[in-house]
Amino acid sequence: MDITQSDRRLIRALQRDARKSVSELARELGLSRTTVQKRLARLEEVGVIAGYQVRLGEGYRASTFQAYVNLVVDPHLSAQVATALGHMAEVEALFTVAGKIDLVALVRVSTPGELDVALDRIGQLDGVRDTDSAIVLTTKFDRR
Repeated sequence: MDITQSDRRLIRALQRDARKSVSELARELGLSRTTVQKRLARLEEVGVIAGYQVRLGEGYRASTFQAYVNLVVDPHLSAQVATALGHMAEVEALFTVAGKIDLVALVRVSTPGELDVALDRIGQLDGVRDTDSAIVLTTKFDRR
């Protein structure tokens, strides 16, 4: 699928505020309402836009603790580890990566004590050989 410059502008506008109406998007982009509706439908249909979601504000992020947890896992138990992490509410995202580590889990909790408990739970999972954590101090920018 070819993504046009207008499609990219539409995607960026939605990333800034996905709650804007089609009419507001059309005005912002200098396109007709019908054109914006058709582009949105096409982008959704081909999977460029997979959905719309809540973006957490700085107030929420500032009141929580976030950590990136690097995991080295037994290759034969990787799927089992991923499934177990998927059942942990504290794990917001899980990424496979190339290099010395196998997975990176994004963990968010309310207190340092909860982070300690979550890290212990992750480290005790069958198949997890080693973990290393980096606690996020501040967010300089986030384009998600």
